[in-house]
Amino acid sequence: MSNTFHSHSEMSENLKPLESTEVRQICLDNGLIVSDSQWRVLEKWADLLLNYNQEINLISRKQTDLLWEKQILHCLSLLICREIPQGVEVCDFGTGGGLPGIILAIVRPDLYLTLVDSRQKKVDVVQKIVDELSLSNVKVICGRGELLGKQAQWNQRFLVITARAVAPLIDLVRWTFCLRKSGSKLHVLKGGEIQDEIKALSLMFEGIQISKSTIVMKGYAKFKQNKKYIITINFPPKKY
Repeated sequence: MSNTFHSHSEMSENLKPLESTEVRQICLDNGLIVSDSQWRVLEKWADLLLNYNQEINLISRKQTDLLWEKQILHCLSLLICREIPQGVEVCDFGTGGGLPGIILAIVRPDLYLTLVDSRQKKVDVVQKIVDELSLSNVKVICGRGELLGKQAQWNQRFLVITARAVAPLIDLVRWTFCLRKSGSKLHVLKGGEIQDEIKALSLMFEGIQISKSTIVMKGYAKFKQNKKYIITINFPPKKY
């Protein structure tokens, strides 16, 4: 029988969801400074997301209490753990409820976000949210990435692409092929056992560099404990 004992207050603390102010402090402790006005927009976005989530499933309804840590902090980890150049066009591929795309657009207004999803209902709701937040640096489009990339407007347009566990890595590389500029990066937020995916990807595409980082943050250990990673795929200057 285990001798491990946790006090009631300790257990309650572990179960208590993080609030907005706590997430902001974690960001600050990890070098991500978000202005008061940006944080207010982020809080408004969180409220809108939860309201719309009652009509259409934008995030898991089991996790709405954990929105600030499981969704928002998770997306912000991309800005803590990776550098995204100033002023670039970013495609958020399979954006769903606008994650991480809307969050990146709020915290990094210098970026130009194109949010792509193949589900019209979600795209319609995300567009409403973008309008209500008056985000001028965001476009929302409905379509499949592999088809959009063949249109002149989107072909080889993006230097940075983000995705959040929407598909296996090999599929993401294939589907974003025509959307990517030469020398682009694909940042994927993903969890669990992914070594086989990474190995298969490196065998299929020569010349790409793949880096996998555990999300490690001062003051918040759950991403590390739960094996949450950011996988960055660097594509060489020639097209793949």
